[in-house]
Amino acid sequence: MSKKRRIISLLTMILTLFTLSVNGQATSAYIDKSKVDNGVINVNYNSSKSVAVRVSKGNTNYDYILNGNNTIPLQSGDGDYIISILENVEGKKFKQIAKETVTLKALNPNEVYLQSIQMINWNNEMNAIKKAKELTKNAKNDKEKATAIYNYIVNTISYDNDKASRTSSNYIPNIDSTLKAQKGICYDYASLTASMLRSVNVPTKLIMGYKNDIKEYHAWNQVYLQDTNEWITIDTTYDAGLKNGNTKVTMIKDIKEYKIEKQY
Repeated sequence: MSKKRRIISLLTMILTLFTLSVNGQATSAYIDKSKVDNGVINVNYNSSKSVAVRVSKGNTNYDYILNGNNTIPLQSGDGDYIISILENVEGKKFKQIAKETVTLKALNPNEVYLQSIQMINWNNEMNAIKKAKELTKNAKNDKEKATAIYNYIVNTISYDNDKASRTSSNYIPNIDSTLKAQKGICYDYASLTASMLRSVNVPTKLIMGYKNDIKEYHAWNQVYLQDTNEWITIDTTYDAGLKNGNTKVTMIKDIKEYKIEKQY
């Protein structure tokens, strides 16, 4: 949870679009659809300028700035997605470089929540992922995996008030940096939680929006438990704060206490 400012990230970015031709370039050259059955695409467009990607399905839009891991999720269910690649002109103004419709027919609707994506960036060589496998090696089911990782994060990671006051709008978490520093903002907590759980085959969403007793923009997680076929809400940031105050916490939260604006 942010103390002095909201974690706006790219979620509220307003892109002013200038419709230009693609100059003969095939849009498909920029969009790798080899993993679309898993609910993700990869965007490859190199430029000295800032490049954004807008993913639209119906009335829902998600905006991303290309930065390192350019794997982008298609998390709004099966159907047609319009992928627009945009290059910065000045300020928050972008021109359209390419546009393509991608059709998703997922083999498993939860598969997208197991992938490494831009804001939940992980691989098996990362220390955080090695730690997740260590923590869950004796777990008998998904709930035990979730509990082990939840307990570790809540008891190990502290909230970083200074970082909350100076984080830029295009900040992307690095889970190994969070693990090493043992502190972070709500975005860091939620990204670390999602990465660790995804790495041990537990579908996990990173959610952004509001909690009923927090004024600032917030990030938390929803976790799918295959054994009971349910999504549960967990909030490692919130509970880490309560733990520091010696307040009793419970892992599973009431979804009615949260207002979801975006999910990844």
